[in-house]
Amino acid sequence: METEAQRARRYAAQDVVDKLGVKPGDAVLFEGTKKDADLVRRIRMKAGRPPARAAEQADIVMYWPTSAKEVTPALRRLRARMTPAGGLWVITAKRDKARAGRPYLGSDVIGLGLAARLVDNKICGVSDTDTAMRFVIRRSERTKR
Repeated sequence: METEAQRARRYAAQDVVDKLGVKPGDAVLFEGTKKDADLVRRIRMKAGRPPARAAEQADIVMYWPTSAKEVTPALRRLRARMTPAGGLWVITAKRDKARAGRPYLGSDVIGLGLAARLVDNKICGVSDTDTAMRFVIRRSERTKR
């Protein structure tokens, strides 16, 4: 049986794109003006297809906000672009790593997501400076779009 320490080491060794849940064929939507170009490239390689088109539902949304005040309105808009079982990652600065265009939102992002009728269910460090929190549509609302 795997110990907690072994599980943690195995997870830490995983590529960040796998931690984000990207699978071949996924329609991925990239949103935000300060995207991480290397991460976008790696996600596109894993998905093996162009980003989600304008009229296409996205399996995964990657969103880089530039301020806290834009998050809830953007999440409401992006929620409509997600497949019912899709995930929306909000990428922000880690504590003490905030910089121009990449705010540190800490746990405030949870409330901003709830205001958009999304619930958080996973967090993932994406780099030395950035972290991501995944939001999903509640199961009870997945057919009520």
